[in-house]
Amino acid sequence: MNQAGELNECFRVVEVSDAAFVAGGLFQLKFGDPIPDYGRHLVALYQNHSHQYVPVGYLNVFPHDTVALIGGGCTDGRAFEYIDQQHADAIRASGGTLFNLLRYAFTRMATDYEAFFGYCGDARAEEVDLAAGFKHTGVPQLLVNFHRPVVHARRETLIKEVAALGPF
Repeated sequence: MNQAGELNECFRVVEVSDAAFVAGGLFQLKFGDPIPDYGRHLVALYQNHSHQYVPVGYLNVFPHDTVALIGGGCTDGRAFEYIDQQHADAIRASGGTLFNLLRYAFTRMATDYEAFFGYCGDARAEEVDLAAGFKHTGVPQLLVNFHRPVVHARRETLIKEVAALGPF
């Protein structure tokens, strides 16, 4: 079976209504805080051969006016202890857990938002963010994904408005 087939067999990004139940432990482990109770919640799940689900990543998508604020992105490297090597290789070959969470948001939610914004202060996460479709805004650590045509003046306005919010 090819890697895409392996990935489709065992790994999904899903939007959930009860993020605390599905990924609250992961979020608490990574950030030391309870998972947000607002916004839209994306969870990357691995299903093993016994049909047990293991959350391997989380991402919060918070609607703000016409844009989405992306935050809380985290992955659980420990979860890979429960993932078959062939499946782990397929997940990594697809760009990895965070990449897949972002690509899901950017494609499945594209008609819902004018743009996606995120703050990033971690070099490795920034590499993944850029590979998934984020671009630098000129504001330190603020990234944007304009996934559809937006005139330059509107882009600049949105960047200024989101930058004024501060890190999220």
